[in-house]
Amino acid sequence: MFDIEATIKWVTDVLKDPRGAAIAYKDLAAPWKQTFLQITLPVYAAGSVIAYIIALVTGGSFLFGEATLGFFLFGFLWSLAWTFVIAFIFDFFVGVFAEDRNFDAAYAVVGLAVIPAALGNAAAPLPWIGWLVSLAAGVYSLMLAYRFIPLFLTLPEASRVKHFVVSVIAAFLVNILVSITLGSMFGAAIMSVAAPGIDSRSNVGIFGGLERQASFAEAALNDTYDPPTDGKLRKSQVERYIDIKKKTRTLTERIAEGLENLEEDGASVSDIFGGVGDVMRLSTAEMEVVKTAGGNWAEHQWIANQLEVARVQRDINDTVRHNFELFEEFRESIAQYD
Repeated sequence: MFDIEATIKWVTDVLKDPRGAAIAYKDLAAPWKQTFLQITLPVYAAGSVIAYIIALVTGGSFLFGEATLGFFLFGFLWSLAWTFVIAFIFDFFVGVFAEDRNFDAAYAVVGLAVIPAALGNAAAPLPWIGWLVSLAAGVYSLMLAYRFIPLFLTLPEASRVKHFVVSVIAAFLVNILVSITLGSMFGAAIMSVAAPGIDSRSNVGIFGGLERQASFAEAALNDTYDPPTDGKLRKSQVERYIDIKKKTRTLTERIAEGLENLEEDGASVSDIFGGVGDVMRLSTAEMEVVKTAGGNWAEHQWIANQLEVARVQRDINDTVRHNFELFEEFRESIAQYD
């Protein structure tokens, strides 16, 4: 049930004393519906209405595009839906690292932690500084989520950092998928979609790193390649394939060294956020090597597929026989990166 006095109380408490507010809210054992109606819905409604008014007055953009009623409704509804996506991800990965899943508790984490980001949306349309205020609010919400998770969710201490990193990466990947899907449906205006509370125009810290990796992934997935009609590999293609594998190995080993701090109990919040970007970079390392050299990801995948078919089939036809001979010539080099 909606209670404006309770809403004001929890918002004020979270902004003044986050940990104390989280402990008090946990004692309530509130179901997700109560958290949604009492905190998430009114806070996002207030932030969105203020942002919409500012956008109309200043001529700024509103969340996903121009300050129109359609974008207002879409942005508001997506912001609310996003809180359920995050809560589901937090809860799902609790089941991966432990067994005691609790969606009500996961949504409580999101409902409380998202307060700064939701309110930060109100400033987003302001010229010059709006995006920075929104970014700072979004980062602060992430920090709160990291601090609230051990209070609400049952996780082994050794898995706390991993749970948070994996959850944030999963949320970011969902956001990319939504961006691409909406972009294909509604055009370039929505391709700049970002997680509510995070302005996609920024290129700061963790988000700058994630944006960089997302750009590699998007560019790679947009690559096309028309293979030769005979399906035969060229020696230069195999040599380039091996070189990419070698550079990818070097890159991933370097990134992995930097992630060792995440295994330690003393990892700082900045280490955690930096680690999120590094793990994302690991997942797209091979794409990064291909694209930074001006290569074609579709061609790279085709080469890998032709080599694997040749390794399995060997001599079923002239094409496979030719490719298998190339595979045999470079077998030892290829084997190093299997």
